[in-house]
Amino acid sequence: GGVKCWGRNNQGQLGDGSTTQRLAPIDVVGLGSGTVAIASGSVHTCALLDNGGVKCWGFNANGQLGNNSTANSLTPVDVIGLGGVVAISAGHGSYDGFTCALTAAGSVKCWGQNIYGQVGDNSTTDRLVPTDVVGLGSGVSTISAGDAHACVVNTNGAVSCWGYNALGALGDNTTANRSASVSVTGLAGISAVSAGGLHT
Repeated sequence: GGVKCWGRNNQGQLGDGSTTQRLAPIDVVGLGSGTVAIASGSVHTCALLDNGGVKCWGFNANGQLGNNSTANSLTPVDVIGLGGVVAISAGHGSYDGFTCALTAAGSVKCWGQNIYGQVGDNSTTDRLVPTDVVGLGSGVSTISAGDAHACVVNTNGAVSCWGYNALGALGDNTTANRSASVSVTGLAGISAVSAGGLHT
């Protein structure tokens, strides 16, 4: 249950208390045990703990660490107000400053950069703490955050997405950005989803 990171560390994304590039794995401070999953964005990282909480570290200009701050953190900090989390996903790519979590109740919460509606709370205001995704208070089984958009699989096998859509990444047969989840057209019986760099 420990976490080790390596590579670029200019924003503290390795979580070792420094901004020194590491060419081999190094321990993340305070995460020697108890971690069940990790999610890496471009310049921030998050860990899901065995108690259902989440810690994040690294770049935080848009609140993607979820600790009600915009200050970078070189070591893990608690995401405020989260419990019962079963999966996490960190946005990646050019607009990677947001993070999402799936709870055991099947609800989704996101936080961080929201310029394209990627937090899903029906606004374009950055969120420094987890915020409910509109329309996804239950019934979600899988989540994936991409480059300024995110998607989920619902327990009924349908897929919903939100955020940046200029190139059609949301699959709703439009190019309009969406700040709340919309159904992907023509999909049923789906069991997994992956949001990439402006495609899904």
